[in-house]
Amino acid sequence: LLWCPASPSPGSSCWGRVVARALRPCGHRTIPSRVVGGDDAKLGSWPWQGSLRLWGNHVCGASLLSRRWVLTAAHCFEKSLDPYEWTVQFGELTSMPSIWNLQAYYSRYQVQNIFLNPNFKGVAPYDIALLRLDSSVTYTNLIQPICIVPSTLEFENRTDCWVTGWGDIKEEEGLPSPYTLQEVQVSIINTTMCNHLFHESDFRYSIWGDMVCAGEAEGGKDACFGDSGGPLVCDLEGLWYQIGIVSWGVGCGRPNQPGVYTNVSQHFNWIRRLITCPQLPKLLIALAKL
Repeated sequence: LLWCPASPSPGSSCWGRVVARALRPCGHRTIPSRVVGGDDAKLGSWPWQGSLRLWGNHVCGASLLSRRWVLTAAHCFEKSLDPYEWTVQFGELTSMPSIWNLQAYYSRYQVQNIFLNPNFKGVAPYDIALLRLDSSVTYTNLIQPICIVPSTLEFENRTDCWVTGWGDIKEEEGLPSPYTLQEVQVSIINTTMCNHLFHESDFRYSIWGDMVCAGEAEGGKDACFGDSGGPLVCDLEGLWYQIGIVSWGVGCGRPNQPGVYTNVSQHFNWIRRLITCPQLPKLLIALAKL
């Protein structure tokens, strides 16, 4: 954690901007600024964006927290929990780089450990996973980590956050070649309003626990299938923070049914403990057997 000269209170600017950075440096990008309703991203715009790959094929989005740690959604591992089968690719604008693109393969990292949140039961809440990579990521202008915070109070009701991914651009319409990363600006929707929107629709889901909503009430801007695990990020005074992880939704971009994300801040302490001591889960299991 970074030092702050005052004693910050949760929700204060100092708390969110300085003390709350679990890892440094983070949240920088060198490029200023189709997910549903989105546009093609520019190379380097979202340098923490990763492609989580099963046997080399894109499955989910992910985000870089540090040289050895990656954040994604727990439900991405329905098919396999064997780390050997998974890699994460960084620094590429396409999810399907050419076989002649050697740099893409140099920037593809083997997963060493997969840590699902212990409370995850196959569906949200607790739809969050941490990955420890087998080797350290090399930072470049195109590959940089994202910041996380223990409180998202400063980001409530923001209308200028972004979600990125290589998922479908419409319901049942996949991302066309050359499979360029998509970006779309969305609004953070508070839990009360989000529950109201869902209860006004045909799908009466309840938003609770660590869920946070983002999108537009009128629809048209949303994450979609294939974007799971990717980051929902907001800018604060020139630094970028990950607020959510793409988790689930009803269709894509439908009115009154915004996308639902895992609130990263509610798992800040779990993330910090794992990064500090990745052997902790095995130690706890061993202690329980004594």
